[in-house]
Amino acid sequence: MLSFSLVLLAAFGPLSLAFQSPRNPLVHRTAPHMSSAAAAVEGSDESLFQPAARDAKYSSNTAQYLLDLDSGAATFDFCGGMLFQLVLTDRLKSHLQSVALEKDGDEQPLIHPASQPLMNRIPGYRKSSFADNKTIFHGRELRKIPKANGGMGFVLQLSYADEADVEDLGQQSAGKGADGSWSGEAVDPQGWSAQEIATYDGWRGDSFRQWRNAKMYNDEGWDCVAEMNSEEMFGLNHRFYLHYDDRGRMWLSAEDGCEGTPSEGSGGLLGRLGGMLFGR
Repeated sequence: MLSFSLVLLAAFGPLSLAFQSPRNPLVHRTAPHMSSAAAAVEGSDESLFQPAARDAKYSSNTAQYLLDLDSGAATFDFCGGMLFQLVLTDRLKSHLQSVALEKDGDEQPLIHPASQPLMNRIPGYRKSSFADNKTIFHGRELRKIPKANGGMGFVLQLSYADEADVEDLGQQSAGKGADGSWSGEAVDPQGWSAQEIATYDGWRGDSFRQWRNAKMYNDEGWDCVAEMNSEEMFGLNHRFYLHYDDRGRMWLSAEDGCEGTPSEGSGGLLGRLGGMLFGR
């Protein structure tokens, strides 16, 4: 994800200008999950962001914790005040709902220890598009989502990855700099497209990577305008993983090292500035 300075640059226009295109002809429809987000954070359950309360409520049931972060329209604080609302795709929610039924089950998402603060430090790390919905997740950072919680128009989407395939370390994938490949298919209609899987290179800097606008997402099979209620949106796919820090906070980290932790929702001065700029 973007560094602090580049995040501001992206939020205020230059990156979005690179993605300007004729208005998408898709019918503009309401996105219920996003439209209810504004009221969710105020007075939210402290178990969503306070480590001791989180552990007392969820213990080892990380799947239920992620589900509640999604249903509570929780925001993650990236770069000291950039608030991204967490949104899980329907397919990933369905998967996590099944996993949550067995709180100590083997399929529970793994929160890595504080000694593994970067994805390239977790066991078995390879540069590929591999994800297993447990140790590594497929996801996207999405911009210009008008109803996103946090008032800045930012969404962090996690999606479901094909569990029918495994990482192949003997074959190099299409992504630049890859040292392994993953031949999983695009099985989540809201998740990564076949093109995103085949060309993924999230270990590289964002400025070298392929950003997508609404038209590109639609052409590749995701009806993003109907879901996110924005014809001006754009985004970038990342792999994510979870880890703790020395204070027991959970962090959702992209492969390039940019990360966020569940926020109480205010966003401070930068969040209020974002609210004014984005009409919230």
